[in-house]
Amino acid sequence: MSLTALPTELLDAICEPLASNASTLASLARACAATHGSAMRMLYRSVSVSTYAGNLPVVHTLAIRPELARHVRSFAIALDDSDAVLRPYYALLQAALQQMSQLESLELYVDSSASWVLLDLNDPSRLEHFACAFPLDPNVTAFLSRTPALRSLQIADPAPSTVPALHSMHFPLLESYTGPASLLPLLASRPLTTIHLSGDLKIEDIPHSGSAPEAKTGDVQILSAITSTPPALLLETLARAYPGLVCLRLMTTFAFWQAPDMTLYSRIADTLASMSSLTVFELSGMHWESRPKSPGSLPAVGGERKEWISPPVTPRAAENQGEAETFLENQNQNLGFGEAFLDWSY
Repeated sequence: MSLTALPTELLDAICEPLASNASTLASLARACAATHGSAMRMLYRSVSVSTYAGNLPVVHTLAIRPELARHVRSFAIALDDSDAVLRPYYALLQAALQQMSQLESLELYVDSSASWVLLDLNDPSRLEHFACAFPLDPNVTAFLSRTPALRSLQIADPAPSTVPALHSMHFPLLESYTGPASLLPLLASRPLTTIHLSGDLKIEDIPHSGSAPEAKTGDVQILSAITSTPPALLLETLARAYPGLVCLRLMTTFAFWQAPDMTLYSRIADTLASMSSLTVFELSGMHWESRPKSPGSLPAVGGERKEWISPPVTPRAAENQGEAETFLENQNQNLGFGEAFLDWSY
């Protein structure tokens, strides 16, 4: 059976393993009329443009060849600050984007003032992932209002002083958010599972039942943030707002004018123990370990309770002083702390 007799689906399957080899796909498209269509679809299915790759002209190609732009499912462009890109190039970028009616993933790391390229896009309803160097300005908000299938969002910091309103029906399926902490309250009604925050996370940024009755914070499993709020207070607020957290990483810029004492360690450890699903916790790069509660302690409702150990390790009370000293020495060696003093000031 000749290639010309094969159905399109089989020709696509033949070309698919070559998706990572653009030069081979281009040669196949030129060499055989039967495979030309399938090779071109695969060649332009995922497009990544950058100065480093030396393929900036592909934007011009997509702008003037809409039949190629319609093949694009994933498009990414990254321009360095040193790139001398003029407005006409951004106009070509906008024209190319307007032809990409099948987009599922879009990443725009370009001039933060060029969010106007998002205007008048044909149909972004299939888009599931969007990342950009733009703040949440009116152009970005208008674009996001037309992305009902969006599941992953990454936007730039800082957030604008006046944030456009986000309707609860905008991207209702959002699962992952990376961006300014100040925008977190606007996303309370989305089924987020992963949150990576930039900027300064404050207590008032954390949704709670009083401020957001429709909040779906119980779905959040992964959260990382930077904060200038006292870490123990912020952690207690996070524990109430996100009871299902599995992984939590905090970087504190709070100034400790005196070395923290065991009261602070114990307060943090007690809060961590109340989070039954938590398995990973880091505070300013310091990893806290968990272990089963000592024998004789009452287990938590729904399972065995854990206790959390702060670095440097603080072992539970031993039967004698020698056992305690041996335990502490072994733990310090295992974790590599030795005699180092824990500095919590940043």
